[in-house]
Amino acid sequence: MPSYEVIKPFRDKYTGDLFGKGDEYFTEDEKRAKYLQEWGYIGKEIEKENDEEIEIENDEDGIKHVGGGYYELPNGEKIKGKQNAIAELEKLKDGE
Repeated sequence: MPSYEVIKPFRDKYTGDLFGKGDEYFTEDEKRAKYLQEWGYIGKEIEKENDEEIEIENDEDGIKHVGGGYYELPNGEKIKGKQNAIAELEKLKDGE
């Protein structure tokens, strides 16, 4: 589902949900997204890689998807991209 960065706080008139600056707004309604963009509430669509669109709570490799394409390693470090996180995890396991 397409997502957009919130650039001005607003309450969605259809759901009643509050969105603060920096939040992610999800909608498949292109007309609604365009309207919110025209009024300055949301920015352009956030581009995501295919593997990052899959929501993963805890990966079997020991990494955790924390949103926005970022993954958290067991040591608390956050890495952008699943493949990058897996590579960094391997370095941690090897003691580098």
